[in-house]
Amino acid sequence: MMPPSAIALAAITVMLWILWSDSVRARRSSQILYTIRIGLFLVMSGILILNMIRYPETFNTGSRVLAIVAALIGVLGAGYFARKLVRRAG
Repeated sequence: MMPPSAIALAAITVMLWILWSDSVRARRSSQILYTIRIGLFLVMSGILILNMIRYPETFNTGSRVLAIVAALIGVLGAGYFARKLVRRAG
């Protein structure tokens, strides 16, 4: 079983990579792809927060901080893609 800190680090790595790859892409992605990314980021943030609430004994201080940072990146990333989705639709 992976420790919570490894899960949070993996989530941070993947979410930042998705944000970076979208920011350097010259061509805009489709609306459905932005919607899927928003859902992915929110689900990942929700899972991390749910695990912190449900299994607090598995999270030490460092793991808790990493999980909170990953959840914040997820929420902010979802907001970034939502803003791009609204701009694209408008």
